[in-house]
Amino acid sequence: MKTLRPEEYANLNLKEVLLITKIDEESIHDARVNLRKYYDVLISLYPIYENSECAFISNEIIGNLGRIRDMDICGLRSRRRDELAYDTIKKFRQLKICYLPVKIYGSRLLLFRRIYSLYELIPRLDDFHEIRKRVRIIRNLTEALGYNSQEVKIIAKKMGDVRDNILKMECNGLAPPEINVSVYKEEAINAIIKIIKEQDEFHYRFINLE
Repeated sequence: MKTLRPEEYANLNLKEVLLITKIDEESIHDARVNLRKYYDVLISLYPIYENSECAFISNEIIGNLGRIRDMDICGLRSRRRDELAYDTIKKFRQLKICYLPVKIYGSRLLLFRRIYSLYELIPRLDDFHEIRKRVRIIRNLTEALGYNSQEVKIIAKKMGDVRDNILKMECNGLAPPEINVSVYKEEAINAIIKIIKEQDEFHYRFINLE
């Protein structure tokens, strides 16, 4: 199967978002996932491709989709939820101008460099949610590069499920259990190191993965 350029990957995910017209839980979830994949590539390309308007619009919509998703996780289906969902779906049309150019020189290098910079940051973090966000971004960028992202996908899914369970408990007035952050951090670091070592596209003398 042909490996997509990051620009193609971003555009395909944006196209999926623009096809969504329903406000059910699955549609909102899919829109959120696809738009994040587009957004993570867009932001990673900023040094050579700046589109602040599309970055702002995407980020605003992702925020709204996140609020709707949290309501769904908590079982809070209400008129307020649906109104926000309809308003957010309408905003998708603003993204029609946000397709990336067919080929952006240096895009793959920028994505790889961001993966590495996020990897360097994770060992210094102790907050579960901050680690989870960075693992999610690395999952998307790895996928955009066509690298083997299976292990980091599993970890991102596992951490996402933990986050959702914590939210459900809080919505029900329960105190969530303490999270052993070090376990998730170690799994994430090992998976990311594997991605960096297995790729043979970029070579950095300064990389120390011991």
